Amino acid sequence: MGPSTPRTRRAAVPGQRTADTAFQPLADESLASWINAMARHSGVETRALLREFQLSRDGALTMAQTRLSEQSVRRLSRKTGISEAVLHGMTLARYAGNALPHLPVSPWVDGAAVRQWSSSAWLMDHEARWCARCLREDDMRWPLRWMLPWNFACLRHRVYMATECVRCLSPVRFGRHLSLDRSCDARVEDARRRYGHDGPCAYPITMHRPLPVSDEAVLGLQTRISTWLDGSATVDDRQLVSLTAVMIMLVTPVMLRRSGEDPALLCNLRSRRYVGRMAERRLWADPLRVAAAASVAQRVLSSRPSAAEVARHVADLRSLDYRDAPWRLDVMEWAYGAALRPNPYVEELVRQGVITIGSYKQA
Repeated sequence: MGPSTPRTRRAAVPGQRTADTAFQPLADESLASWINAMARHSGVETRALLREFQLSRDGALTMAQTRLSEQSVRRLSRKTGISEAVLHGMTLARYAGNALPHLPVSPWVDGAAVRQWSSSAWLMDHEARWCARCLREDDMRWPLRWMLPWNFACLRHRVYMATECVRCLSPVRFGRHLSLDRSCDARVEDARRRYGHDGPCAYPITMHRPLPVSDEAVLGLQTRISTWLDGSATVDDRQLVSLTAVMIMLVTPVMLRRSGEDPALLCNLRSRRYVGRMAERRLWADPLRVAAAASVAQRVLSSRPSAAEVARHVADLRSLDYRDAPWRLDVMEWAYGAALRPNPYVEELVRQGVITIGSYKQA
């Protein structure tokens, strides 16, 4: 046998649909994940594929992941063979007006809309969350809902979502072009290096050992919240999400001291490492805290109380944990979609002194 011939990379022809780019996205896959997977499948760099799709005109993949313009979605549909409806459903605009604030047709022209989205507590566009088993089984492709803090558990593998490196305990951020095929890049001290230099952690996120969900009720809560995200929730589901949104800020360990609940939720709230993490990261970034808030919200609503009764009950529970100081609610950070606005519980909690309304910046 003669020497092997080096494999040449076929150049993509703009405007022509090729076999390399004609493959279907996974169910509920994000646009960024699909394009990155398409680039790996075609053997080209992601930025080269973006140039072919002319997505750079819209401000790169991060902006396209938020919303595709009508011109861009028609062009992308023509080049890939994927319907325009499916492509629109792969962007965050799918949740606008429900779990996220409304978006104008051209969001990047409206600076106020961009600031509202970037400061919103309900969008994780920098810090990643993932299920390591899903990434391994799906060739590093990931669903759109992973960008929302409402996704706290993987129903497929019955584990809590991961948000930090198990080696250095630092949050893991999305890579270039919102990729997740990466290792932790947090800077850590390296004892092998002299003179105190540090280096990247470099621990693969697919090696993360997930925390199993031991309480079936937690998976039921994730199912109900996922139904709300898809826009087909019942009145009870919307009430659950509204109270959960508030309880993410207000939940305390005493609210979880009941038999039958997942002990991981209580251990997470009571751990000292968790207290330190609260000061550095947003509360919504912790899947265990979101799950704990949903669990408390479901139990409080089980007797179908009024909003005033809910507020009094929450105030009593917080006083048992010596949480007398009101929680300052940052209006800009807490911006969310129309499905949660107005929240029926915020006004009563303010009246009870549990919450105080703040502003984005104080003079």
